Amino acid sequence: MNDVLIDLPQTLIPAVGERLKDIAIDAQTDTEAVQTWLRAKGNRSANTFDSYRRESVRLLLWLGEQQINLKEMKVEDVHLFYKHLAHPPKHWIRPIKPRQDEVLLPTQVLAGSLSNKSIAYARTVLAQMCTYLQDAEYIQRNVFRLSVQPPVTVQTTQTKLLDIDSWHWLWSWLQTLPQGNPLEKAHAARVRWIFALLYHTGIRREEAAHGRMADFLYKDRAWLLQVIGKGNKERFVTVNSMLLQELAHYRQSLNLEKYPVPTEDCPLVASVNKARRNKPLTPRAIGLIIHTIGKRAANACEDEHMRMLITRMTTHWMRHTNATHRLMAGASLETTQDELGHADPKTTRIYAKSSGVRRREDAEKLARLAADY
Repeated sequence: MNDVLIDLPQTLIPAVGERLKDIAIDAQTDTEAVQTWLRAKGNRSANTFDSYRRESVRLLLWLGEQQINLKEMKVEDVHLFYKHLAHPPKHWIRPIKPRQDEVLLPTQVLAGSLSNKSIAYARTVLAQMCTYLQDAEYIQRNVFRLSVQPPVTVQTTQTKLLDIDSWHWLWSWLQTLPQGNPLEKAHAARVRWIFALLYHTGIRREEAAHGRMADFLYKDRAWLLQVIGKGNKERFVTVNSMLLQELAHYRQSLNLEKYPVPTEDCPLVASVNKARRNKPLTPRAIGLIIHTIGKRAANACEDEHMRMLITRMTTHWMRHTNATHRLMAGASLETTQDELGHADPKTTRIYAKSSGVRRREDAEKLARLAADY
């Protein structure tokens, strides 16, 4: 989703792990009711909690502006809420990179208009919430389940990725980043490492942010990266030869030994500030680095098609790029599914469709037949 959630007062929605009063089904306010639901259904993982919290906070803020509550909400109100998410007013828009001295409004919870796909996801989450509150007899009807679902194009191929030429151009350009002083060298080394790590492993930005150098394991004469993914599921990602070289290069920039040891506490992606070396970057910080570098690289790219892709690039694009390029190189669907941690093989199959080399070859057979006739 193209949205950013700011930290809201804890009196509105609590943080993970915070102990609540015993309010259960006798909640007196919408906030208390949502808190109860979050505690009951949102603690499967931090990602689930954050996602549920984000959707419910938006709804509570909107209800406050409309001066109505969940019990009064009608289907027509839900459709107005969807329209609000699709065309948010200015006081709901959060800047991409706020100034350090900038004070944000509590309503600045969106980075821009939400797509139909994002609104449909909000509908799904809030319908689940209302089902819970309906079962708890806090509300009488589930207006979100009764609402019209926004039309969403069913995705059969993955388009949010860099093609082979764009990735190779970008990787070559990364080697030209300024390194005139120690700080520039540190920034260049970290940027190069972030792109290498995301491209060669396909891990999510949250997984990169929460990782440690000690998560690299040497087993059976091969290096693996231990990752805790969605739903707190553990998986081991294979470290290929190129990523191992990039790991050694990055660690050299940090004045560390060539390869990690199990006792290391250094983050997988460290701060360039030596005094804060053991403090990892946040997922949002990694996202901003990709966003900023993407804009700089696009400005230097002369190819219009490559420039368009690189401008739109996000951290999750690197995950899509990893999967597609793996399959194009001949990797199996089974190993790709395991490496990415996909629960459903159908998810991995989307990337196989987008690696259309064989389809192009077969299409050319028709062109040759027509030319020779």
